[in-house]
Amino acid sequence: MESEVRVYGMDWCGLTFGVREYLTTARVEYEYYDIERDPQAFDVALALSNGRRRFPLVVVYDRILMNPSRVELQRVLTDYRIRPEVDAPQHGAVPVPSRRR
Repeated sequence: MESEVRVYGMDWCGLTFGVREYLTTARVEYEYYDIERDPQAFDVALALSNGRRRFPLVVVYDRILMNPSRVELQRVLTDYRIRPEVDAPQHGAVPVPSRRR
């Protein structure tokens, strides 16, 4: 099953890192697709963005955000009533953005 929040970007991209860090810190579950390592994800991202190469691309249900600000991203998460995960991280654990390959 696909996550309600998907992020398409590149590991080396500071903007992609910032979006992923924001989602991780907010404890919002998301799927990450590295478009440089996954040609199919690259094709999907280009199709979703009408051929524009502006990353990160964040998809929240049917909303497509190209290089969103944190305010814009949070507004969309709030619109869809996406809440953080219920389980808190283990004591002393720091959530780390997952890498999808």
